[in-house]
Amino acid sequence: MSASEPSKLYYEDYAPGFELVGGDYAVTEEEILEFGRRFDSQPFHNDKEAAAKSHFGGLVAPGCLTFAIRTALGNQLPGRPALVAGLGVERMDLKAPVRPGDHLSLRLTVLERRRSGSRPNAGIITMQHTVENQKGEAVLSMTSRMMVEIRDPDTAE
Repeated sequence: MSASEPSKLYYEDYAPGFELVGGDYAVTEEEILEFGRRFDSQPFHNDKEAAAKSHFGGLVAPGCLTFAIRTALGNQLPGRPALVAGLGVERMDLKAPVRPGDHLSLRLTVLERRRSGSRPNAGIITMQHTVENQKGEAVLSMTSRMMVEIRDPDTAE
């Protein structure tokens, strides 16, 4: 593995309370407008003048864009899961609007883990994801589950 490649994280690495924190994503006006025009036709996502008159008082990113940025931030972290499959999002809350010029970062916290009942070489990890802006305010919060490889199935608990 090269120095620039993220380390691979296995089931054994994901103990409850384990955290990964990092990333810096600068949100641009152009990407909000483009994403809004292509995927979410609300005027506060795709029209600066209309957005200024909205209850947001200006342009805000669509929630789907914020979720996509969460994925990009996850790809910047120093550790990547030995992923078998993503199993879903149990809950996602959009806590505050994301605006042009915001800088976003990600915090992942392991809530629980368990061995898979159907795959002896894999385990299920439940994680809390929090995307924060430059002020430390949460803009997105979600809980997800993923299946990851077990490094050593004979010794993992």
